[in-house]
Amino acid sequence: MKGPFSNAKTDWAADRRGKCVGFGLAFAALIWLAAPARAEPATDEGGDLPAQSEAAELARQYVEDFMLRERLNAESAFLTEEIERLELIGQAGSPGRSLLAELELSTQATRQALVDVLQANARPLVQDLELASAESGEQIDELRTAWEKIRTDLNQDRFLLFEVKASRRVAGQLASLLSVDKRWFWFFGVVAMAVLLGVVLHDRRHEIRRLLNGGRARAMKLSKFLTVALVVLAAITLATFVMGQRIYESLLAVGSGEETSPRRAIDRQNASLKAEIEELRQSHEESTGRCAEAETQWRETLTASLPPGKKLPWQWKEFRTEILEIAVQASLLESLPQAIRADVEELQRVNEELGTHTEAKARYLALKGWIRGGLGLALVGLTATGGFLFWRGVRSRRETTANTCPLCLGVDKLSRISFNGSETADARSPERGVLQCKNVISRQPYEECDYTFMEAYRTMGKLCIPTLGIPQAGKTHWLAMLYWELNRGNYPDAVQFEKIKSQSSEDFDLIVEEILNARIGTAATQRERIPHPIVFDFQDQDRLGRSNVLVNIFDYSGEVTSDMGVEDHRRRRALDGDGFLFFLDPTYPAEPQAKALADFREDLRLIKGIKAGKRTRTPVAICVSKIDMMAGQSYAMPGGGDAIEEFYRELAAIDPTGEGMTSKIIAGRSRALARLRETIWPGWQIERQIDDLFGGRYLFFPLTPVGLDGLGETDLSLRTISPFGLLEPLVWLLQMNGYPILE
Repeated sequence: MKGPFSNAKTDWAADRRGKCVGFGLAFAALIWLAAPARAEPATDEGGDLPAQSEAAELARQYVEDFMLRERLNAESAFLTEEIERLELIGQAGSPGRSLLAELELSTQATRQALVDVLQANARPLVQDLELASAESGEQIDELRTAWEKIRTDLNQDRFLLFEVKASRRVAGQLASLLSVDKRWFWFFGVVAMAVLLGVVLHDRRHEIRRLLNGGRARAMKLSKFLTVALVVLAAITLATFVMGQRIYESLLAVGSGEETSPRRAIDRQNASLKAEIEELRQSHEESTGRCAEAETQWRETLTASLPPGKKLPWQWKEFRTEILEIAVQASLLESLPQAIRADVEELQRVNEELGTHTEAKARYLALKGWIRGGLGLALVGLTATGGFLFWRGVRSRRETTANTCPLCLGVDKLSRISFNGSETADARSPERGVLQCKNVISRQPYEECDYTFMEAYRTMGKLCIPTLGIPQAGKTHWLAMLYWELNRGNYPDAVQFEKIKSQSSEDFDLIVEEILNARIGTAATQRERIPHPIVFDFQDQDRLGRSNVLVNIFDYSGEVTSDMGVEDHRRRRALDGDGFLFFLDPTYPAEPQAKALADFREDLRLIKGIKAGKRTRTPVAICVSKIDMMAGQSYAMPGGGDAIEEFYRELAAIDPTGEGMTSKIIAGRSRALARLRETIWPGWQIERQIDDLFGGRYLFFPLTPVGLDGLGETDLSLRTISPFGLLEPLVWLLQMNGYPILE
């Protein structure tokens, strides 16, 4: 069906505040980020805090690696000298060995006194060395801190000079859009767009489910646009977070005419320093091992020459450790000032070059601020435009729904008849009443719609479901008993239906009374005009927000299916629905019903403009009525024991209570009836005939308005009225139209 009735839109005003909270927060964050950049301290001339932190990190890494390299160099040099000295004094005849030999030849008292003197004087010497090492360490820390600040400023000025040069060209301006400092703009733009898309998809969730389940989804243009915009923004955001720096600097390099960016030059410098450190580590480890072996041998020799229990060998070890640290610190105190002086000179040079680009620098910083503001405003505008289009689309759908007649689909043909009986020309005035459609359905013969309904239901979404099938297929009987069952509240707790008083409800009250009291079957349905629908207010079980929709069930006469051509307005209206209930009679031959089904398929293709080989997404419920009468047909064995009896047993096994309503039960009954098809209508390939057009969006529904007691009995006065399977086809069609209810 066209227009709003394929998109039931209800309760939007009630939950729009909850839907838009996240959108509002993201939108506010985006507006805040879009504000012009504030003036930053002089240390951050670009107003670019990410660049400042990166410059500091690069400086820290370089200074740390430089000091590590100098330390390794100094330690390696000291260890080399120490190894040579230890190997020398360990040789026979060396001064060290001669001293130890003389010490061993001296008396015990003399040796003891000499060792005590050495131990007493060794500790103060070690303490003095520790103090000197601590003072040198403080000086080195001060130099390191000063150098890191100087090198941070140098890195920042290099970055700024590079960007100023690149900003002269379009590539540099484009690079600013993809720089790392813009990543939060893109991020919040993605968040705002994602929340807006979520709100739109929540509003259009029935359309999406209808598309996935098989129904016809319409008016999804905004959703597609927002989805594409979200994907593009997400790709840009991901690029700025993951590869933004690389992209940014590559474009700047093109703009500045330089081969590479300062960041990459610094990275290469740091990488070269790290490679040098790795080479030094290997030689340092070798020297450390050799020195440790030589020290161990000398300490053992020294220990053997001294009285037992003396600490002199360990004091010697502490002394050599402090000497090593002081040697390293001396090397750092010599190399750090030289490196700092070189960076200060480079910083002065870069500042002088920046001074020659003062005007370009100011223009670049101003342009950068405008680009930031423009980008933020563009993202705000994109999000605001999407929000406006969403609001306008919702309003347009609501207006179209409110001004469309559910019977003839005439638009803007409704006039108000107030409760006092007077007609109001303006159907949009605040007064409530009854709406009547004045649309002219047919000129020859002349016919007006004249359908009336309460204005309270005007803005509610509506689904139109026609009943089709040959005459006497059981359509009216099914609808009458469905009407009776729903009025009694005889349906599962998961289903929520309420009867809406309509022009045809009184007629069905009489039909139900005749069936139940007089036990008279239903008469033929009138065929002179489009039938007035039976209307129910249905509420789904959507966890994302329950929705109400008016379900309009049209009871078309069998002649509309079997006799009328597509040129008849009643036939065209019958084929313009949100789902179809096509009835098959198992007590009737296959040929006329197969022809009716084939004509239905052909005319539906013509009306919907579906080309051969293509399929519609509108679902159809194949309702096989009168299943209680199959026991008395010629294809059933009088004593049972055949496929018919097996079918009844299978129905009982699928759902012993007969009252269950789940997807599993419905699918099980459909499969059972499909297996019986060859028994009822031999040679009629119903599944293939339906699948060619509906593409699997169909199920078989076995049902009986009378019940499964007294199988085969045609006299209603001898039957107990206990309908079976009446509600399932209607609930399934609602599920396929995007209103979740079945488990």
